[in-house]
Amino acid sequence: MTITDIEKKCINAIRFLSIDMVQKANSGHPGAPMSLAPLTFVLWRDHLRFNPNKPKWTNRDKFILSAGHASALLYSILHLTGYKISINDIKNFRQYESITPGHPEYGLTDGVEATTGPLGQGFANGVGMAIASKRKESITGEVNDNTIYSIVSDGDLMEGISSEAASIAGTLKLGNIIYFYDSNNISIEGSTDLAFKEDVAKRFQSYGWNVIENVEGEDIYKISESIVLAKSSDLPTLIILKTEIGHGSPNKSGTEKAHGEALGEEEVKLTRKELNWAHDPFDIPNDVYKYFEEFVNKKIASYEKLKNNKKIDFGETDFSKSFLELKSSSVKENISTRDSSGVILNKLSEDSNLFIGGSADLAGSTKTYINSSTSINSDNFSGVNMHYGVREHAMGGISNGLALSGFVPFAGTFLIFSDYMRNSIRLSALSELQVLYILTHDSIGLGEDGPTHQPVSQLMSLRLIPNLLVFRPADYFETINCFEESLKNTKRPSVFALTRQNVTTMTKNDTSESNKGGYVLSGNSEETQDIILIGTGSEVQLCIEVQKELEKINISSRVVSMPCWELFEMQSDEYKNKVLPPEMKKRVSVEAGATLGWQKYIGDNGISIGIDEFGSSAPGNIVLEKKGFSVENILNVSKKILER
Repeated sequence: MTITDIEKKCINAIRFLSIDMVQKANSGHPGAPMSLAPLTFVLWRDHLRFNPNKPKWTNRDKFILSAGHASALLYSILHLTGYKISINDIKNFRQYESITPGHPEYGLTDGVEATTGPLGQGFANGVGMAIASKRKESITGEVNDNTIYSIVSDGDLMEGISSEAASIAGTLKLGNIIYFYDSNNISIEGSTDLAFKEDVAKRFQSYGWNVIENVEGEDIYKISESIVLAKSSDLPTLIILKTEIGHGSPNKSGTEKAHGEALGEEEVKLTRKELNWAHDPFDIPNDVYKYFEEFVNKKIASYEKLKNNKKIDFGETDFSKSFLELKSSSVKENISTRDSSGVILNKLSEDSNLFIGGSADLAGSTKTYINSSTSINSDNFSGVNMHYGVREHAMGGISNGLALSGFVPFAGTFLIFSDYMRNSIRLSALSELQVLYILTHDSIGLGEDGPTHQPVSQLMSLRLIPNLLVFRPADYFETINCFEESLKNTKRPSVFALTRQNVTTMTKNDTSESNKGGYVLSGNSEETQDIILIGTGSEVQLCIEVQKELEKINISSRVVSMPCWELFEMQSDEYKNKVLPPEMKKRVSVEAGATLGWQKYIGDNGISIGIDEFGSSAPGNIVLEKKGFSVENILNVSKKILER
């Protein structure tokens, strides 16, 4: 078949909207939108199921631009297909407070399904969305034949997260995934041959993917045929498009010069002439708008037929009864907070279909296996338990995809390995996704595995991420309260830093105010004491013991437990000053992690007991004692402060 004039105009409209917005901003990536305009046009017209008036429609297909630097392409097609992106929004590309930022941001722009830009993230998000779709089918009993589409670049496939996620997708036979690989042989530094000479087709075939090769990027009919073939496969599909970056630019196409900067006014003029586009910047002919409107109206009509498909019933979403039962149930005198977390997760998962998750091959250690459920596999998605294998980064990216699909995913690994998925955690926070990161073995107290496995800087590092709740509960009851507060914060991800070792259950102390992030655990909050002992996690019990020793020598103290800095900062100044009165300047913080940051709470007259060096391989109690986490050392430090 021969491409028609109106099809050419529509494709060029996508190209030149992208070119013009990058040129006006004098910033961005024009090359990929120029080469991928034919794919985008035919995908939206012939295959994608959507309704621009109902961008959150449950049964829509989803498109993720994993190659987020090509955002101009996405904004162009969303504008032309009737989403709430005006021509003025297009002109404000990459400007302050615009809805067309440099990389797509979920929740900011209608039609953007995921926040992408850090390469490989969108790839993993799509795998999570595909799993979510299968899981919903198992809950509703109704086939949900939506498809997850994505454009992935050379850079996406170079990042390790895509390898991790692709392997999981192949293992689970996620036939509802169709990804387009923009194979243009160009990256920022030049030819991909400099660093990337692998056989991508064989690589994905080895993962268990269906691969369709050698599809010409300008041939919309071949592209469409490939999508039809992909839909008939019960495996995830990678369609390899052979494209020319910056197609149409006489002097920059096929080179890195078309990748990450505006073409320049003169080159834009030459490109207009080359592609026979005789329209001013941002001027789209009426017949192009009309053509898009006609096929979009057909999509809307299709929506009217499908909109009443059965919606998922997530079950209980008010967990107050569940938490009441947890708080009133019998509990061991000594139990690790990882075990406490396991009890809580199992209870919540029994009461709701919201939860889905697993660990990076550490379920037995992180206590993230749901005993009442089965494991998800390629033949059965009715279970809750995901087996991610040793793939932390993909686990984080997939969890974000699950959260974007309405679930509350949990992802378990050791705190030390959170570094492997830090970028995914950061994007959870940026995207306001409710993901529960269960990070156990939270300190040097884990013991014999030694400094390679003992987190020192990770806890404080995670506290630096905006919009992330970082919980380090002291016992079973604080862990319950932290989970309860986490679930109330539906637009924040949460980290739970949990002990391997057992901690004493504080049945004699009231932990009910732990939902405020910091509170007076022991000592009269209406009185002034000589010194404040501030602790988190397993070190809170040490503070309690030191308080008892201080009483013996007639020194009054209060113990403040601070399981979540972020929640504490949300409280009123009145409350915070009641917990940490400004006039009580003698303070000691105790936490088995980096001391940087504690100055905020201990002030100039306080001392922070922490660890700013690597740990050691020995039994956990020995390591803690040798590094200063003992009643004797904390007591001596407290006396030193009081002598000043």
